[in-house]
Amino acid sequence: MSELRRNPFTGEWTHYAENRKNRPYEFLHKIEVKLNGSEDCPFCGGHEDKTTCSLYQDGANDCWKIRVLPNMFPTVSEEAEVLLENAFYQHISGRGFHEVLVDTPHHEETIDQFSLEQLQRVLVVLQMRYCKMMKEEDVKYIQIFKNCGASAGMSIRHSHWQIVGLPVLPQREELMRGHMQEGSCLFCKMLAYEKEQAVRIVEENNDFLVITPYASRFPYELWICPKRHIASFANVTAGELESLSVLVKGILPKVSSLRKDVGYNICMIDGEISGDFHWHIEILPRIGGFAGFEYATGSYINSILPEQAAEYYRKGE
Repeated sequence: MSELRRNPFTGEWTHYAENRKNRPYEFLHKIEVKLNGSEDCPFCGGHEDKTTCSLYQDGANDCWKIRVLPNMFPTVSEEAEVLLENAFYQHISGRGFHEVLVDTPHHEETIDQFSLEQLQRVLVVLQMRYCKMMKEEDVKYIQIFKNCGASAGMSIRHSHWQIVGLPVLPQREELMRGHMQEGSCLFCKMLAYEKEQAVRIVEENNDFLVITPYASRFPYELWICPKRHIASFANVTAGELESLSVLVKGILPKVSSLRKDVGYNICMIDGEISGDFHWHIEILPRIGGFAGFEYATGSYINSILPEQAAEYYRKGE
């Protein structure tokens, strides 16, 4: 069963996916434990029979570099049940699409070790799957993300991404959409201000600006922001994808060196399908954990000022 229920006080949606409890988990107590070696890993090259059938594969079995397949334990499902109406609460069937992109056939390889060419290939295929999914009738929002490490929610050690097409717009994106006004983008204004101040800029090229955001929630949080107002990941050009891969190639080893076995999330932040937005990427290192204050208030306690984080990344120490 897949179902979404809305909190009547906050407007937030909670996803219920009972099959998720059956997914494999290869970590214990936030310490990496190799419960399954590469010989048992469903994502390794040559093990294509251990997964669902490929939706995309750039080579023959055991000769590919990137595979895309339906998630075996999806958050939303193409065949979700029809739900009875509720007189008080708002809920909808969890109909949608949940795909996995395996970005390397090699069990031990991590994204910070990828070649520039492989990073660019990954971004191209992610965009291709995004564009296909956005044409589905019931999809209103697409979330692309990558969990790196146990503390970031990774369940299978082998490097992979997830692409989820949802039937609703998440509450955070609804709030951010409110800052898009006719002929005016608050995000564009923010980037202009950051350029002027030049204290939270980590790196930039012709197409992108990398910043530690002013109100960072996570220690050493990074945003990769297109200088051009790009409403959606679908609108990123081939040249911009190439430019983006160069930045990601330089940044991720710095994130990985924050501390031993640091976990982090890579999240593409998009808007409503066919809506206006300022697409960007957020990289969220998981140093320290959420506790009662964060869960009770929705506010975050961050031990590192973004100005200090920017200085660290610029030095690359």
